Amino acid sequence: MTELGQRLKETRESQKLSLEDLQRITKIQKRYLVGIEEGNYSVMPGKFYVRAFIKQYAEAVNLNPEELFEEYKSEIPTTTNEQLPDQLSRVRSKRQISARGSKILEMVPVLLVSLFIVGGLFTAWWLFQKYDVAQTPEETELATREESEYQETDKIPPDETAVDTNEGTNDEAPEEDTEQVEEVTEEDKVDQAPAYTLSLVESSGSAATYKLENTDKFTVDVSVSSGGETWLDIKNQLGNSFYYDMMRDGQTQTFDFTNESQVIFNVGRTLDTSLAINGEPFKYPIEPKDEVKQSITILFTPTQE
Repeated sequence: MTELGQRLKETRESQKLSLEDLQRITKIQKRYLVGIEEGNYSVMPGKFYVRAFIKQYAEAVNLNPEELFEEYKSEIPTTTNEQLPDQLSRVRSKRQISARGSKILEMVPVLLVSLFIVGGLFTAWWLFQKYDVAQTPEETELATREESEYQETDKIPPDETAVDTNEGTNDEAPEEDTEQVEEVTEEDKVDQAPAYTLSLVESSGSAATYKLENTDKFTVDVSVSSGGETWLDIKNQLGNSFYYDMMRDGQTQTFDFTNESQVIFNVGRTLDTSLAINGEPFKYPIEPKDEVKQSITILFTPTQE
């Protein structure tokens, strides 16, 4: 038994709490609580959960977890996140992003606008060609039929002014239809415009950094699948914690980070955890089956009005 485990056990027993009582308070399985007291961390589902379970145990028996972590840090295994370079565990500021990456991101809006313009010109040209091809055979057939009727009846052709008037009337309807088609096309373009831009800045191992732009809000919905569970740690670049706890069996949480510029998500079990940014599903940079624990950093640049 480790010194940390001995201290936790003595504190629990001094408060007349059994392991079953502690399991009911912390929602941690009894075998994990025994593992903490005996210092047998191999029974844990992963190193990431060791600090989380010790923290919950300490709080349940009214001990300060941060003081315990500092006093017994030699006994507590480090997590993968702590072994990452400091620049990957914290949100990088705009000045830390490489100049090459910044230039590419600055070109994205220009490329999108150019694509919309080219698409609009192509649509207009296609509609014009379709209208011209559709009208030419009708005009040719009309002229041929009128000429044949004049030859058979030997009648004087009707006044050209009347023919021109009719032709003018026939030509107006297709123009209105064309305008309606163009209006619908423009509306479709507006509907298809993305609500925001989320671009990958860099990734290393199980950690990835994204940049959220072209929106004035930043909300995240976190949900756990039925029967699943995960450890979730959310904080900003200053270390301020928004959430540090377990989520289980269909539980959902909604966060509004509109006033934050940098947010870090440490997801203990991505197989059971879904994220949605501004209502749109987020796809993990690595398939959850290949990397269960992942760290996601999002840099938020709100739209300037």
